[in-house]
Amino acid sequence: MLSNKPYPARTPSVSAPPFPLKPVTAAREVPAAVAVPAVPVDPWEVHPFRRFFLYFALATLFIQLSVLPEVIAYLTGTNTYILYVVAPPAIIGAILTGGVKRVFRAKASYLWMGFFLWMILATPFSSWRGGSTQRVIDYSRVGIIFLLIIGGLAVTWKDIRAVFFTIAAAAAVNLATARLFTENINGRIELQASGTIGNSNDLAAHLLLVLPFVLFFVLGRGRSVIVQIAGLGLLAYGVWVILGTASRGALVALFFVALAILVRATLMQRIALVMVGILLTIGTIAILPGQTLARLGALFGEEHKEAGESADSRWYLFKKSLEYTMQHPLVGVGPDQFATFEGKSSLAEGHYGNWHATHNAFTQVSSECGIPAFLFFTGGLGSACFMVLRTYRKAKREGYTEIADACFCYLLAMTGYMVALVFLAGAYSFKLPAMVGLAGALSFAAAKQMKAGSGTRTGMVPIPGQTQMALPYAAGPKAAWPNAAWPKTG
Repeated sequence: MLSNKPYPARTPSVSAPPFPLKPVTAAREVPAAVAVPAVPVDPWEVHPFRRFFLYFALATLFIQLSVLPEVIAYLTGTNTYILYVVAPPAIIGAILTGGVKRVFRAKASYLWMGFFLWMILATPFSSWRGGSTQRVIDYSRVGIIFLLIIGGLAVTWKDIRAVFFTIAAAAAVNLATARLFTENINGRIELQASGTIGNSNDLAAHLLLVLPFVLFFVLGRGRSVIVQIAGLGLLAYGVWVILGTASRGALVALFFVALAILVRATLMQRIALVMVGILLTIGTIAILPGQTLARLGALFGEEHKEAGESADSRWYLFKKSLEYTMQHPLVGVGPDQFATFEGKSSLAEGHYGNWHATHNAFTQVSSECGIPAFLFFTGGLGSACFMVLRTYRKAKREGYTEIADACFCYLLAMTGYMVALVFLAGAYSFKLPAMVGLAGALSFAAAKQMKAGSGTRTGMVPIPGQTQMALPYAAGPKAAWPNAAWPKTG
């Protein structure tokens, strides 16, 4: 029965205390997004002093890769000594700004320095100490310094991009030089304006190293169509020059580069690449001189007298290099002394001798400097490539397209160049320590860039074959966000 009387007040029992009420807040506090760990900052990272010396390092790298002093000397008959103007400030700057410490963050740098120190150790036991001493001096003066100036002065991702663009610019100069100053001798393109890459095999190997950096320039975001077409034109002309050298080792290297591209590509890209490869093959056969095609055809069993004689000579030198490696396993016959040791040994046995280098950079090291030097040499190259490969996989997985492209182009360059070195005596070139130093700088700069940018993923460009989503908010667990603000992904 309904009543207007109020209910009597209820006295709470002792056994059941009243539930304590908390005042209701006006708004529920939302947990903040997960904070991104602070990225360690190099004290010299943003210092203009380091950037100033980096420009000298880039100039040194450009001058060496573009062989610009040799071209100037060819045209004017004058040695300009440009390298002596830009290299010393780069070396001093790397030392003053902590570059030595940065270089030796990477295992590859320790291994490469081990190779260099073993060269020095092998020199007193050389078959000709004077010649080996000169090789060590030249390598320390023009070779090993690139490990320091590239690995020690390139700190940020902006620096790495500058290094890549510098190598691409050097490649453009190389191709312009090849267009103006090459000569076709017996079906083989040779560069008349250079001594270091004038030989057909050296020119092909050099282009295999620098052309992938042009590809990085073409892949860059924001490039106009005209710039991309020009870059693709440079790449096409570069491949034509490589084939025009009729270097069979370079042809094998091109095959491995193409294979590496196919491994990375999606199914549709692979189909497109195969079609392009077929068209390029048909075009190459139609354009290249008959002598060039005949020499390249010797790789597939076709008869070619000069190519056959070259193959016999290389096989003899390869066997001799293995023989000297076994006879002198610790220190070899002396840095840069294989040719003289083989020639003198052959004369002593009543033969004329070949008097040539091994035409294999790996057995060049083992026979001239010993097996320990070979282990340091291959270990340094392998460690550098593995470090960049690991960075590539991480960048690709997390959607950092430019970093992934840079790593991939680096690996293409190293794939082509190292395969070419199987047929070339280039163990003491400055290019290898430069690439080892670049591997360390690239990996650490990329790690810093990805760590600093892990909280903001705007402007992310999809990588072919992957579905990705740009997130314009701080990355963090879903629980850290209000339900209304959490983006719908379904």
